[in-house]
Amino acid sequence: MKTQSLPPLRTFRQELKTELFENILPYWDRLRTTHSFISALDSANQPMPETPLGLIMVSRLLWTYSRAYSLHGKRQYRELADHAKHVLRMRFCDTENGGYYWSLQHDGQPWESKKQCYGQAFCIYAFSEHFAATGDVDSLDRARSLFALLETKAWDPKEGGYLETFEPDWTPMQKMRLGDGDLEAPKTMNNHLHIIEAFANLQKISPSPEVEAALRRVLRLTADRIILPDTARFGLFYDMNWKLLDSVISPGHDIEGSWLLFEAAEILGDSELEKEFKQRALDMADCVLQTGIDPDDHAVRDEFHEGQGYADTKCWWPQAEGMVGFFNAYQLSGYVRYLEASQKIWDYIKGNLIDRVNGEWLWGRHADGRPMNNEKAGPWKSSYHNARACFELMERIQRVK
Repeated sequence: MKTQSLPPLRTFRQELKTELFENILPYWDRLRTTHSFISALDSANQPMPETPLGLIMVSRLLWTYSRAYSLHGKRQYRELADHAKHVLRMRFCDTENGGYYWSLQHDGQPWESKKQCYGQAFCIYAFSEHFAATGDVDSLDRARSLFALLETKAWDPKEGGYLETFEPDWTPMQKMRLGDGDLEAPKTMNNHLHIIEAFANLQKISPSPEVEAALRRVLRLTADRIILPDTARFGLFYDMNWKLLDSVISPGHDIEGSWLLFEAAEILGDSELEKEFKQRALDMADCVLQTGIDPDDHAVRDEFHEGQGYADTKCWWPQAEGMVGFFNAYQLSGYVRYLEASQKIWDYIKGNLIDRVNGEWLWGRHADGRPMNNEKAGPWKSSYHNARACFELMERIQRVK
């Protein structure tokens, strides 16, 4: 079965390699300034000076270029990774209370000084990757310190789970919310998924009994509390006692989670966990394949409520995660339907999202084909989803061959 697929897999890999090295990675260097980054660019690459500089964008740049340097060793990747680390260390770091601010004004002062647990997780993910790429022990120390801080400040010892949002001094905020479009909820799928991602990366790069125990705990909690009991999907928003607050469906998060959860189980090296999360990965991939893919263009749908119609848009990041998640399911099962789903999403990306004039990928498209009028780079759009998809798939295709 796989032998017959080798020629298209070679083509798939080469196209991803070209996209990564000739479009995605060169694009983000244009945001670098002497001491920081341009906070946002519109779809025509014009600066958006009213937009604050976001922790998520900068931490994801650190992760991306650390990974690029680790795999490919080019000096400009190391320079951009080191620059992103410098910005995090000198501008975002709260030296008094610990952790990293959510966003900055143009003068470098905090704009939103709150501490989002999600943002701290991405810093752990990025600093651990920077240590792996460069051997910079300060980066490992920062990742470990942040891990310890989350265990102390963010974990709910009564009902379990990590809280979402904190004041600068780590007092839990009364109203907790990640993005403007999210519900107010103290516990969320998105937060826990990326804590798993961060802890797994830290454990892979610098194993410790403490991180291993925390990773096992949050994997178990995700399986028991966040994956819904009656369908292979995530619930997104929960109260303090794990009551589901909304029935919204997010195919992008489901397919992203399918491979991240299995990867974490692999890193732990526990055969029983691997067996469990292999099946969960396949079940979640099947669920997305059945209900989260538009049969007309084969793209991953944006969030929707069952019975209320589908979203009018298709964003870039579910497509990137869909490629990896379905390819992971193909690797786990050998079933060609997953490989076909991954490659069809890539066809959608090539035809609808890659900006061959101004670089990078568009935010997304409306159902009628119009591009969404969102930034090309900014607080919520960085190099992480699409660069990571290219990194992952290039390596995975190499292993299949």
